Amino acid sequence: MNSLPIATANLIRPHRSERAERLVRSQLTARMTLDRKTRTQAFALRHASYLAGGYIDERPSGLFSDPYDDLPNCVSIVVYKEELPVASVRLCTLDLDPAMPDWLDIPARHVFAPEVEQMLAGLPRQSGAPRVIEINRLVRHPDYANDFELVFVLFRFVAFMVTRQRIDMMLSCVRRNHQTFYKRLDFETIAGPRSYPELKFDTNLMVCPGGQFHDIINRYTILDSGAVQSGCYDGLFHGETVNVFGDK
Repeated sequence: MNSLPIATANLIRPHRSERAERLVRSQLTARMTLDRKTRTQAFALRHASYLAGGYIDERPSGLFSDPYDDLPNCVSIVVYKEELPVASVRLCTLDLDPAMPDWLDIPARHVFAPEVEQMLAGLPRQSGAPRVIEINRLVRHPDYANDFELVFVLFRFVAFMVTRQRIDMMLSCVRRNHQTFYKRLDFETIAGPRSYPELKFDTNLMVCPGGQFHDIINRYTILDSGAVQSGCYDGLFHGETVNVFGDK
């Protein structure tokens, strides 16, 4: 259910002059959808992206959302370029701790029910209840459809959430033409294709252990987790606007 480049781009930043790169970075900010305005921006980005791809019929409201947007275990992040909303991603966390009964529902648990249940049963439980995060609603505005760096910026926030929430496993329902991209991030296809609710395409279930993703973060500069360690993204949880490359 993600909107990624059809051709896999390099995971290394494009060559730019130092001055140009600093300028581009200073233009990129992000917010979590904790307020009505930011939520609406995320829903509008999804609608524009899916409509441009022919994956939905036009909605009069110009917004695309679902019940998961109202669950406490699902958060979306909007990325801005020069203060314009240009990309967004939603992250849904499944926590098997009995004390977290509202953190059990994620989209993939319905689309790939048997496979997800089998995966959950196989997760180690020595250090507490396992946590799984699903990456979905990863979109860019059609005007920025060729800005491949935005995809990696969104995965920077995936890296942040994986580290922040001590995730044991990541998963995503991925379109066939995007599987190569995910494989380069060490995701493995375990099921599919299968139709995805409300969207006009099939997806495949792909997974990656959280610990393995930390190796990916260290391997590719643009996924650098320095912002996680420095705490410069923590303001997201308080409704603050953060600089995407604020750790540099």
